[in-house]
Amino acid sequence: MAGDRTSGAGAGAGPVNPVQSKARARRGMILAFWWGIVLMGLFAVSSGGPVALIVPVILIGIIVASNTIIVIRGTGPEQQALAPGRLARADAEQDPVAVTASRAPRRNGSERSRRAGVLHYERRRLRFTYYENLQSRTSASGAIDPAEEITVFDASPRDIELGPRPTAMRPSLNLTIDGSLHVVEFSPPMDLGAGVVGAVVSAAWYDQLIELGARVS
Repeated sequence: MAGDRTSGAGAGAGPVNPVQSKARARRGMILAFWWGIVLMGLFAVSSGGPVALIVPVILIGIIVASNTIIVIRGTGPEQQALAPGRLARADAEQDPVAVTASRAPRRNGSERSRRAGVLHYERRRLRFTYYENLQSRTSASGAIDPAEEITVFDASPRDIELGPRPTAMRPSLNLTIDGSLHVVEFSPPMDLGAGVVGAVVSAAWYDQLIELGARVS
């Protein structure tokens, strides 16, 4: 399933993955920027600044710390960035790709409509699956029953229509399959690098799907 972020994306072995290196560099810049904000806030408070700054500084600090933990644990989207030619190699070498992602039926959809799951590419088909019983925080670490796996889409790249190329302002991978829109994102909730890091990860999928025959709307 999604636990294998590096081998599934081809990021952990062999030559250096330039896409992953770019995403990691952006992650470093984002963390440095936000830690700088936190330190400046703490300095302002300790120097007699407005007491009202304490709460926002603490909240921002918690978010930045949680993002730093993502890096330390190696669970950020940059860890599963596709190496160049990875999807083509999946076909040629029968070496499937499976990475953690989330899917929503529309742009800017509510969190209730978003499902966390796995984006697969194997046997010349792109597929997104999830387990409904693992969507809540209380059951996220529960046992997986293969019989409860739900497939949202399963299509050949030639049957996929791509939306705009992912950017920092819109980092999602937008796919239209059989007339239905699927908005796929690779960053977890509260990810400060969702824009600049997520866009790099999504763009790699976008470009490689085009190479495999996907159309651009």
